[in-house]
Amino acid sequence: MSLDIDSLKKITKSLDAFISKYQDKVSEQNADSVIKDFQQNWSEAIPYLNLNDPAEEPLDMKYGRALLLYSAAVCHLDKVSDRDINIMSTYIEEFNKCDATKYRFSLKASLFGNLGLCWHRLDKEEKAIIAFKNHLYYLLLQSSRTSYSPIAYKYRPYTDFLIKSLEDETIGLTSPTTFNDLFDCPIIELLNNDEKVSGLIRQAYNDCLKIACFSSNFKLPYPDHEKGEAIQEEKQEGSIPEYCNELMWAHYADSHKGVCIKYHFPNSLTQLDGGKDGVLCYFKDVSYSSQDLLQYSERDSINLYDAFFLKGEKWMYENELRFLFFDLYGRPGFHSIPAKNCIEAVYFGLKCPQEHRDKIREILKDRIHKKVDLLGHITQYPIKFYEMITDKQHFGQVEARELPPPLGSNKLSIIKRICLFLRQVLSCIVR
Repeated sequence: MSLDIDSLKKITKSLDAFISKYQDKVSEQNADSVIKDFQQNWSEAIPYLNLNDPAEEPLDMKYGRALLLYSAAVCHLDKVSDRDINIMSTYIEEFNKCDATKYRFSLKASLFGNLGLCWHRLDKEEKAIIAFKNHLYYLLLQSSRTSYSPIAYKYRPYTDFLIKSLEDETIGLTSPTTFNDLFDCPIIELLNNDEKVSGLIRQAYNDCLKIACFSSNFKLPYPDHEKGEAIQEEKQEGSIPEYCNELMWAHYADSHKGVCIKYHFPNSLTQLDGGKDGVLCYFKDVSYSSQDLLQYSERDSINLYDAFFLKGEKWMYENELRFLFFDLYGRPGFHSIPAKNCIEAVYFGLKCPQEHRDKIREILKDRIHKKVDLLGHITQYPIKFYEMITDKQHFGQVEARELPPPLGSNKLSIIKRICLFLRQVLSCIVR
């Protein structure tokens, strides 16, 4: 197939006519006609998608819209066959892999959603789940295009998992199925009255989605490049400090027997394009709603803020900041995010046993907190330690009291500097 201007104009004209004819008009009655019309005109249109007339809507966008109408027609077939869906799947994969369509996330999400529905009709559950994984992947890709360097707090009970994460300088990721809010993350399922389809979507994101939850009183920062700093706005006016939240201590830190850890994460933790490994991860603030969840089932579409970043209003006290990790291929195993040099401070609960405090301080005594500003300048600080005490000025509240540095930390630092000096002297003598 030769790529020439005349052929390009012909394809463009045919696409315009097809879209105009069937937009919002695909039904069981005309499904066969839509499919036949599409297959006759653009079975070999992919090579042209990189060619565009500046005055026209990009050709890949037009083709994607036409392909979406075609996929809707396949969904509307009275009797759908393996052959029908395999042909549709081939078209979608060609569109997906084309360089020109790299950022057509919305179209790809809808196409794979329709593909999943079609495989479901034939009871091909494994293929349906794969399609729904791609559907969710592209929904998530279109939801965030910014990396952040947030300050966030995480309440933890004292467990072996906590000690391991401190030793390894990592933070574990959790499946939404373990969350204490039963209505957390399943909202996307409400769009499907078919219980089996909801189950397949649930399986898709249970395989691929992991989340780490934090608390932050401030919205995610946005950069002020002139000043070389990040700007933040408060989520709720007059909020108490994150580490003083009594409900968070009760619910997530074993009623003050655990800790609250303050993190400052680098921009590099964010991965927005998915890459070759099919992994994307980013921070996003959770929003809160007092509305009945059933309202979402009445919509024809849903955005990702509603699907994965919406909770009931009763959880507003958490001021939750969420780190979302999505692995398209759903590789098994325990997942974590790196947190090297990210800990800024540790707050010990009122009832945290002394031996637990000593253990944590011993692990972290020679660690540093590293800050990187927007200009790339690096500043290093020792990790600070605090203990929570009763606020005698305000009934029912707590405050933080700074603790002295762990014993031996300064000594070790001096020893390290002496060793470095001696190595330098020895090196000079040898030369």
